[in-house]
Amino acid sequence: MPEGAVPEGVVSGGVVSGGVGPSAVWQGSPGMAFFTDFVVTGAVRGADATSTPAEVTALLGDGFVESRTGLGQLLRCYDLVEFAWEREGDGLRGFCITVQAHRLDVPLPVDELAADLDRAGFPLVEVAPDGVGCRRFVRADSRVGVLVDEGSGQVLALTAPAWFAPGPRGERSPWSREAGRDRVRHLVGLGAAEREAWARRQPDEADEAARRWWFLWVACRPLLPDEGKRRFGHDRSVWEVLALWLLGACESAGVLDRTDAVCEIVRYGLLEPDAAVRACLDAVPVSRADVATRESTPYARENLVAVNASRAAKRLTLAAGELLPRVRDRALRAEVEAWLELRTRLM
Repeated sequence: MPEGAVPEGVVSGGVVSGGVGPSAVWQGSPGMAFFTDFVVTGAVRGADATSTPAEVTALLGDGFVESRTGLGQLLRCYDLVEFAWEREGDGLRGFCITVQAHRLDVPLPVDELAADLDRAGFPLVEVAPDGVGCRRFVRADSRVGVLVDEGSGQVLALTAPAWFAPGPRGERSPWSREAGRDRVRHLVGLGAAEREAWARRQPDEADEAARRWWFLWVACRPLLPDEGKRRFGHDRSVWEVLALWLLGACESAGVLDRTDAVCEIVRYGLLEPDAAVRACLDAVPVSRADVATRESTPYARENLVAVNASRAAKRLTLAAGELLPRVRDRALRAEVEAWLELRTRLM
C-alpha cells in the first residue's frame, strides 16, 4: 500500500500500530488509536472533509478506488476511509469523510471507544436514537458523529461532519411539518414589535426555549425565497427578516453558536455578499497571526480553546470564500483570500 494510506491491518482484524492523524497525544490501545484520533481531529493524517481530491492524494497516497454518481458526486475509498465531494460550479467541494467501521473483521465496541476517549479527555455525547435501530454519539467540537448498532453496541460508522448534533438539533420535532410552518407563517405576518411581544409570552425554561427556536428555524428554512426571488436592502423579503430574527433567537438560546449562526446566514443567503462576508470575518475568534495550526498546536485537552478557535476560523473562512465572486469590497476580498491561504494548516 502506498505510503500515507490507511495502515494495513485495519481491515484484516482491526489492529493498527498507532494513531495516523496529526497527533496521538493520549495513551491508548494501538488498535483504538486510529479511531480515537479520528473522533478528536475529524481527519485522517490531516485529510478532512474540506480537503480537495489532490490534497487527499498528497496526504494519503494513490491507493484508492473512485466512482462518480449521476449527481456529479465523486466518491473515493481507502479501505475503511471514504471521502465524498459534490459538484460546485466547475469544481468539487468536499462535504464528508466517513470511516466505515462495520467493515472491520473484529467489531469495534462503542463502550471501548467511549472509554478511550474519556481517558483522553475528549468524551462523546449520546444524542437521541434514530428510531430505526441505531444509537448516535457526537463529539461536537470536531463535528464527528458515531453511529452504533443499538442491539450489539458495535460501531457502524464515524462521520465528519456529523449529520446529527447534540441538544435540540438531535431531537425529533415536537410538531408536524405543517404545524411548524403554520407557526412561522403566523410570525412572518407580525411586525417587529409584535414578534418581540410574542417571544416574551413564551415559556422561558432554557431547554424548552432552545427546542422552540430551533424547530421554528427548521420550519422557516423551506419557506425562504429561492435565489431568483431574493431582494436585498429595503426590498429584502419578509421571510429573510424573520429568518435572521430566528437565528438570533437560536444563538441567544444556545442552540447555535456564533459560527453556526453565521454559516447558516451564508448558506441561506440572508445577507448580501459583502455584508455576509463581513459577518464571517467579524465572527472569526482569533487573528491570523495567532491562529493555531496543525504544525503549531497538538490536539491536546489543554489546547482545546485554541484548537476550536482555529476550527471556527476555518469554517467561517470557507463560508466567506463561497461568496468571493460576488464581493465588491477589495479589502474584504483580500482578507478572505489571506485566510484561505491558511486553510490546509487550520485544525
